[in-house]
Parts: sequence; C-alpha cells; structure tokens
Amino acid sequence: MSTPSRGRQPGRPQQPLRPQAPEPHKKKSRGKTCAGAACLGVVGILVIAGAITAATGGRPGSGTAKSPAVAPSAAGNASKAFASQSAPQKEAPPTVTYVVTGTSGADVRYGPAGSPAQGKVPMSVTRPLENRQHYAITAQLQGGGHVTCQLKVNGRVISQSTASGGYTIASCEIGKDTFSDKWTRL
Repeated sequence: MSTPSRGRQPGRPQQPLRPQAPEPHKKKSRGKTCAGAACLGVVGILVIAGAITAATGGRPGSGTAKSPAVAPSAAGNASKAFASQSAPQKEAPPTVTYVVTGTSGADVRYGPAGSPAQGKVPMSVTRPLENRQHYAITAQLQGGGHVTCQLKVNGRVISQSTASGGYTIASCEIGKDTFSDKWTRL
C-alpha cells in the first residue's frame, strides 16, 4: 500500500495557491480607554493639589491641614483654587507711605517733587507710587518737643530722620537710582 503524497494527488489538477486577504484592521478601543484613564488621572491630581492648596491656605510646605470642622469642603474649593492658580495674579501697585510721629502740632509737608501736601503730627498717609524720581517729607516743630519722619516704599523704610528742640526740622528724602532701579535715601 502506498501512502498518499501530500503534494499533488493523482487525478486532481493542482490549483495555484490563492493569497489570503489580510484580516481587516480592527480598531482597538484600549487606546481610548488608556487615554481616558490618563486624562482622569491628571484631573484627579489637579483636584487633589487644589484641595491641598485650599486646606493649607496656599502656603508651600505647611504640612498641616485645617481641621474638618473649620475647613470648608475641599471638593467644592478645589475648582476655585485651581481657577485662581491658573489665572495670572496681579501684583499690588507700588506705594509710598509718609509717617510722622512725635509731639503733636508739628507742621508737615509731604509728597512727590513739585506737589507737596500738608498735614499735622501724628500722621501716616499711603499713596500710589507715581512715576516720579523724588519724594520728600519734612516735619517742623513749633516751639519744643521731638518729631520723627519716615518714608516707606511698599512698607520698607527707605529714609528716617528725627529732630528735637525749638523749631527744628526732621527731613526725609528718597530718590530712584537710575542704574539699579531701586529707591535710596537722598
């Protein structure tokens, strides 16, 4: 008995092999799922970061959160915290503060160059810092006593002076250094 051959069988004509058509490309839904999960992960991280920022009052490195009885809902504030962080924060406008302390009744003149205002001791006046290069304050005693003046820029004392005795003057002046762009005592 002969074993049948695998190649050509007797009595049958050999047919050429047909190339098999490639299987149609199946869309994988896994990619969308992963992208969706990644997106949810990022949103979750942002919500948690916003909640932590809201709970710590925006102070970096303050590892303690407020107690739940005091702290408002973190979930409700997370979106507000995120929105406030994403919006550019405006800096407070620069200010100049004129301060005079001491014996009451001293005459005070203050302001930017060319436009002095008048006042009496004690006083503290804060104004927007203009595009001027020179600010001054003088306080003249009427009779005796003592008086101190200060000129501050954004809360930092730049110039301070004290006077004592009859009709003496305490004078403070500041100017902007054109090279360093900083306020200095004149």
